[in-house]
Amino acid sequence: MKYAGKGDSERILAAASRAVREWHSNSVTLDECIEKIRREEPEVARSAASVLFEYFRRKEFLDGLVMGSVSRGTIKPELKAVALCALTQALFQTAIAGESAVNIAVEHIKHSKHRAASGFLNAVLRNALRTAGKGPFPLYFPSSLKGRWEKAFGREKTGEIIQACSENPSIAFRLRAGELPADLAEVSVQLPQDFTGGFVFFECFVPEILFRSEAFLNGKIYIQDPATAMSVVLCEPFIRGKVLDACAAPGGKSVLLYDLVNGNADFTAADRSIHRIEPMRENFKRLGLDSVKTFEMDALKPSLPQESFDLVFIDAPCSNTGVARRRPDVPWRFNPQRLAEIVDLQKKILDGLAPLVRSGGALLYSTCSIEAEEDILQVEQFRKRHPEFRETACRVLLPSVHHDGAFAALLEKH
Repeated sequence: MKYAGKGDSERILAAASRAVREWHSNSVTLDECIEKIRREEPEVARSAASVLFEYFRRKEFLDGLVMGSVSRGTIKPELKAVALCALTQALFQTAIAGESAVNIAVEHIKHSKHRAASGFLNAVLRNALRTAGKGPFPLYFPSSLKGRWEKAFGREKTGEIIQACSENPSIAFRLRAGELPADLAEVSVQLPQDFTGGFVFFECFVPEILFRSEAFLNGKIYIQDPATAMSVVLCEPFIRGKVLDACAAPGGKSVLLYDLVNGNADFTAADRSIHRIEPMRENFKRLGLDSVKTFEMDALKPSLPQESFDLVFIDAPCSNTGVARRRPDVPWRFNPQRLAEIVDLQKKILDGLAPLVRSGGALLYSTCSIEAEEDILQVEQFRKRHPEFRETACRVLLPSVHHDGAFAALLEKH
């Protein structure tokens, strides 16, 4: 990442700091913050996103560093957000020197309504940098979630997950057809996995080449984490007849389902938001999935005939704890109340969609969570309410440095 000059550098800092404020003050996700920057300031969106991802990977350390450098223990939210982003750049990004990051932050404040506090911010940042030193810096992770994982997976495995979540992941993509072009082969490595079936995934270390490649532009490769394939491979015997992807947007699982059987089924992709369906339709068109039907549908009250599908695929809303390495704000948003709300929503979605499965067909339930309440326990409770379904396959995939985490269960209706 390169900063094109003082003007762009201040814009990057301003965009990132606004997003940090919004995340802290509103019920918004990091993804939503970044999408807003892409709409409003596309020229600096990628650089601002890089700052935000790194901040959330080091959130507790950076928050403590700022507050420990404030002599009176208080700092205005706007100044704190700027300080956090400037320290992120100074300590964890190589594209800008620490001294420059401080100077840009101070200049930015001088041109704001808080101009009188520029000297204060300068002192806070320089004190924080002296306190931080040169590293290495410790890894921090929310203790509540870390404790849950240690109880569920053990200390060693939890340590591996947290380490994976602390690193900046390479872009993963799937080869949909043909051979990998030479220009991409030079900057990519294949990811051998035992859960991706016949799908072939790669990691790319030079995103600029990937996004300029003809293979990306013509839909022969698709940006996708290997973990997304696990649930699709699990239900392969039932990808036949009529298939419903019930919570489809943005459409990645629908593309996998389609590709696994070369389009040899009657596919429908539904979602409750028309605003999410429109870009999904455009994506399908670009990828050659013109035969896939799309429509707006509330999964809680589906407007479809009962027993009308051979496979109902449910990639349910979840806490996203399995994808924390690509959504680093997730651990900081996790709490018992939100988990309980999500579990209840998943229950209602399962109960709403189960009647759509015809006898001899199957329901595939998946999440990108690794929490038992959303996964194994959710399936157990579903089977008690719906004894006509039996579990024929189930898998939990924990996050690693090469893939996200995920859960999937295949439930056959007899």
